[in-house]
Amino acid sequence: MTTNMAVATFLTAAALTICAQAVVAQDARSVLRVGVFDSRAVALAYGNSDEFLQSVRQMRTELENAKANKDEKRVKELEQEGPCSQIRLHQQVFSTAPISSILTKVKDKIPGIAAQAGVRMVVSKWEVQFSDPAVETVDVTLPLVMLFNPNEKVLKWVEQMKNQAPIAFEELPLDPMM
Repeated sequence: MTTNMAVATFLTAAALTICAQAVVAQDARSVLRVGVFDSRAVALAYGNSDEFLQSVRQMRTELENAKANKDEKRVKELEQEGPCSQIRLHQQVFSTAPISSILTKVKDKIPGIAAQAGVRMVVSKWEVQFSDPAVETVDVTLPLVMLFNPNEKVLKWVEQMKNQAPIAFEELPLDPMM
């Protein structure tokens, strides 16, 4: 009986080894599809969207009200917030600054874009430092841009961006009047 048990154990281990090798071989042949996007294009579309322009108008109205109410503390906050917001948008559009605050506005739509593109992950192309040959990247820039309802002029700018390298983040001026 001990011999039968040893043989059964050996056969079970051999079968598990063969199955494990088959799984590893299958994984080695499968390709991971990852959606990548040009964050500059998405930031450009957002920066020209009705939603963004409405937020700028709202900030200006709030500033006017704070001035009218002589709320110096709020005036100072808004006078600082406006230029800082402009600098951040410039960093996102002209360089490779993260756009997570923008994508948060459409996060519920990103899984649909990923599914339509057949990808399992979506990341900024500027954040990919290495990609194994088993990884296939799929450009999902335009579907993300379209979430912000860009007009033809913005779509033309997005197309032109493809030929323009981003400004190195460290070289980007911090001047809101850039």
